Amino acid sequence: MTYRVVSSEEAGQIDRYTLETEGKDGKILMKKAGISVADSVFEICQTQHISRCQIFCGKGNNGGDGAVAARELHLKGITVDVFITAEPENYTGDAAWHVKKMLQTGIKPHIIKDVDILKNYLSTDSVWVDALLGTGLRNAVRGITLSILKILNDKHRNQPIVAVDLPSGLDGTNGHTLGPVLRADKTVTMGFYKTGLFLHEGKFLSGDILLTDLDYSEKAMEHAAPTFLCTDAVIRSMMLPVRGTDHKYSRGQVVCIGGHKEMPGAITLAALSALRAGAGMVRALVPKGVSQVIHHQAPEILCHTGQMEYVSADDIHLWDTLKMRTKAVLIGPGLGRHKETEHFVRNILRELDTPAVLDADALNSIHLNDLRLTEAPLILTPHAGEFLRLTSIPEKDLQSDPVNTLRNAAQKSGKIIHLKGSTSMSAFPDGRIYIHPYNSPGMATAGSGDVLGGIITSLLAQGFSPEAATLCGSHFHGLAGIKAAHMKGCRGMIAGDLIHSLPEVMKDYETIE
Repeated sequence: MTYRVVSSEEAGQIDRYTLETEGKDGKILMKKAGISVADSVFEICQTQHISRCQIFCGKGNNGGDGAVAARELHLKGITVDVFITAEPENYTGDAAWHVKKMLQTGIKPHIIKDVDILKNYLSTDSVWVDALLGTGLRNAVRGITLSILKILNDKHRNQPIVAVDLPSGLDGTNGHTLGPVLRADKTVTMGFYKTGLFLHEGKFLSGDILLTDLDYSEKAMEHAAPTFLCTDAVIRSMMLPVRGTDHKYSRGQVVCIGGHKEMPGAITLAALSALRAGAGMVRALVPKGVSQVIHHQAPEILCHTGQMEYVSADDIHLWDTLKMRTKAVLIGPGLGRHKETEHFVRNILRELDTPAVLDADALNSIHLNDLRLTEAPLILTPHAGEFLRLTSIPEKDLQSDPVNTLRNAAQKSGKIIHLKGSTSMSAFPDGRIYIHPYNSPGMATAGSGDVLGGIITSLLAQGFSPEAATLCGSHFHGLAGIKAAHMKGCRGMIAGDLIHSLPEVMKDYETIE
């Protein structure tokens, strides 16, 4: 199944179309949302032997979801304290209707006018439900809600926290905080995932994310750009089997081009990861002094060495001898920024007819217009700094709306762009974006990107489409990071640990025919 991910603005557009054009009853949608929150809270109460729940409701639709949850939990026998930021008669729309239903069950909410009074009611032995703010937040949190969030953060001890739709104070589009966000153990998000749950601070503040299906129509979902979550099911649908008749050439030859006398490790990691990801043969085109490092780490990799201490235009002849049998090429790891190296990269691009991955200093050697030099399938794998330099896009644009900024760049370039970061995203020229949710903070270490480049190039050589190689390569890279962190810890793991974990990760997706 494919899951959509939407921005805050898109969420509002989908809701308006659903309610105003399709005529669906908002009270029913709110009831489904609130019941889902109540079920999640009740499960926590049962497993952790907690009998009290405290729900903090804003005056918008999030508060209405909280009112539904309060009523449902009360009917299940949970002691419920409700704190609201407005008089019940001041609620409007569907939220007003559900607040009234809550009152009819006998729940008497505390109306928060003086936040200091709130301190006297907070229970350490309870589940807290954050239903203060939702996707409608556009600016910094202020007023009574700001004061409440400050107090909740200050008084929080071990209370499990369930957030409604997204943690209050989190920007639902970019994942940045707009106030003192209360970190959730679980976020129950409604109808569709929000991009802010996976990006920047949002991925660490949202806890486990539970999606509640509100049965939005496909027509309603067309009001959002094509952004998806890269799930395990997506990857399994793209996997190619290992053929029983394979030999080293049918499994594909990879050429990795890079290295510099001061940076031999990057190209070594890339070539070794290409080998471990399943390529039949891996060759490295490297400058003088690098091949010894590669042979020490992996004698299976064949090296072709230039005459200088950096790759230069004089090394084109080496590529000419290799390209006929090469199924995919990686250019960039440890390449360096010498002028002659830049000439080499541009010369390669002019004549390239082999699927290629451009990484690291290959990206620093070109401009976006240079990509038009070749019609070969290209996959660009920049981190944020390389992306901004390559595209000349202002950093503020990438920070405020990373998904659409990346989407526009991929459409403009006509190439696949995989933007590396704490949450990586793959963008395709047709406008689709996939967000990769699986990774580990331990991957923030030198060489991780070189490993990714090797994996993607290896899959290209094995016959995966550029789209499948990008998505599957990033997925395996992230899972290898999780496995490596489990064994080594996030502080102690290094890029080489990703390579060691990779075969075990990929084995779970392997079929032989």
